[in-house]
Amino acid sequence: MIMVTEDFDILKGTRIVELTAWISGPYAGAILAGLGAEVIKVEPPQGDSWRGDTGYFSFPTINRNKKGVVIDLKKDEGRKVFYDLVKISDVFIENLAPEAIKKLKVTYDDLHKINERIIYISIKGFGEGPYENETVTDPATQAFTGSMELTGHPDRPPARTIVSYIDDATAVYAALAAVTALWRRERTGKGTFIELTLFDVASEFITNNLLNYYVINGKLLYRLGSGYPSLVPYRVYKTKDGYVYTGARSDRAWRALCEILGLGHMADDPRFRTNKDRIEHRKEVDGIIEGATVNFTTEELVKKLKETGLIIAVPVRTMDKLLTDPHLAYRRLLIDMPDPKYGTLKVARASIRADGGYVDGTKERAPMLGEHTVEVLEKTLGYGEDRISKLLEDGVIVGK
Repeated sequence: MIMVTEDFDILKGTRIVELTAWISGPYAGAILAGLGAEVIKVEPPQGDSWRGDTGYFSFPTINRNKKGVVIDLKKDEGRKVFYDLVKISDVFIENLAPEAIKKLKVTYDDLHKINERIIYISIKGFGEGPYENETVTDPATQAFTGSMELTGHPDRPPARTIVSYIDDATAVYAALAAVTALWRRERTGKGTFIELTLFDVASEFITNNLLNYYVINGKLLYRLGSGYPSLVPYRVYKTKDGYVYTGARSDRAWRALCEILGLGHMADDPRFRTNKDRIEHRKEVDGIIEGATVNFTTEELVKKLKETGLIIAVPVRTMDKLLTDPHLAYRRLLIDMPDPKYGTLKVARASIRADGGYVDGTKERAPMLGEHTVEVLEKTLGYGEDRISKLLEDGVIVGK
């Protein structure tokens, strides 16, 4: 089987400088690096805060394939080094607080003066507008835009999704924006300023998925646990030995589900005959269904429901099961990546396949702090040994 499709390193020869931390910015850089770009991650002397105890389990995966450079941008000499790097780069990515970008003198206006062709990608919590100076994280954005209030069970407080989907989606949009802007520059010769915000991305998703329920009905949705507003039954149900996610996405599937569960009498019950009826009696339906599913093992129930050809049914698994999943092994999405601190880690490529292989050519682990500082200054910027030694001595840069 093909692991990586040849000739998709479309960004080879493109240099990207990132001044990023945490998830959205670094992940965008990793996606672009997988497409062949040279990505140089610039960090302060203390490093990206996500390197520490907060994000140690994901930092190595979302900073793969990059060169690591440490420059103290609070020092004038540090900014000069950084500006030299920007002069010969194509794309700049940042996701720092607005005030930090101004204090470090790396705004779009600052960098455009140095390189008129630069594509400046800014990732913010809110972006331009009434809240532009406020800082938010992925879960804070979930809370503010309404998705957290809809997540969890009705008798429990609102809950976040543990996967930072807003950060991740914003990163994918940022990578798409970079490629789009590079193509635009090929036609026009112009650089550009691109702004992406967690608020916009979260608002887009909840609007296109759920907000029109309120627009049409004038009613707010409420927390349904693993259920869904417009389908019943459609959620997690307990079994003898675990849980299964299943349900009926059509009235035909409903009849098949009833037959499998030994509830044939329910299929034509006027209270449950149509999906609309079942929504009106959601609590009663779910209670009866779970009263039947607990009589089956998870494996047995999933098999029986799948055999109908009408019903989606999957076991609710712990994430470690992915490591031994035969389908994931066949697709070869995950690769082993050696890490000097943690040993061998699992890294998932960007999940785009073409001609039987993935387009993400990830090969290199995430850099250690300042690992490529001297290399980049010497080979990319052409600095001499004496100048590099002086910068190291003065604490302007850190590295080997």
